[in-house]
Amino acid sequence: MVICISNQINLSSASASIKNGSHNSVMIFNNMNVLQKHKHIIYNQVSLVNAQIPRSYYTVNDTNNLLVLSTGSYTLINGNYNATTFNTMVSSLIGASFTMSFSTSTGKYTLSKTGGFSILESTTCYKLLGIAKSTTYTTTSSLTMPYLCNFLGPNRIKIKSSVFKTENLDSSVNGHGELLETIAVNASQYSLITYENIVGFKNTVANTDINFIDITLTDELDNILDFNGVDVGLNLFLISKITSLGTRFVCFPRISSRLSLKWVILLYFILFLSVS
Repeated sequence: MVICISNQINLSSASASIKNGSHNSVMIFNNMNVLQKHKHIIYNQVSLVNAQIPRSYYTVNDTNNLLVLSTGSYTLINGNYNATTFNTMVSSLIGASFTMSFSTSTGKYTLSKTGGFSILESTTCYKLLGIAKSTTYTTTSSLTMPYLCNFLGPNRIKIKSSVFKTENLDSSVNGHGELLETIAVNASQYSLITYENIVGFKNTVANTDINFIDITLTDELDNILDFNGVDVGLNLFLISKITSLGTRFVCFPRISSRLSLKWVILLYFILFLSVS
């Protein structure tokens, strides 16, 4: 006989030990007593049941706010922009010797300067501008960016945890990573991203002691997100499959500190019936 023990785990950044300040995206939940290793546990499973994630992170942030030209290095002002407001902000930074324009028909920027200039490979705002990563562009007068500008921000949010050791595959690390779940961004700026595990996906977890939970939220490029002080909510579902021992004289409270008295009584009753 196999007995299934299940519990929900409610997590909020408001009650976590936050490791990156107001970013609220690297969280430690201590003294959780999540799992206790036991020889009669067949396997454990964990899944993300639902999530409430604010889209409070900025389009321009510390990971993509650097424009490096041959005339100097410019730090962009963090915030949310569209093609027009971004054009205005960049133009104010790089000065009147440059002319920056945006084509609504092509979705591309054009940057011009008498005597020419270069956009250097150390530029981090390449997606916003519409250029390739780690590439230098040089012109004698005017440069129309090769790609469309991109102000969509992250398309997906990765939820990672090292303690669960899920062994999920992740192309960004070319193999197995710490990925617990990936969530599509389905909300506009300053709205709430909501997720429901409608397919019932579960991760298999090793039979081991887990006394805390670590959670990290990143974009699809593994950049740690900055939620600007707004809290994140997650709800996990944990299942343990346990074998019947064929005897009523089993100390089930040792299997896991998650077992309450009602579960212990129920387990003894089931075993009593199985051997009667």
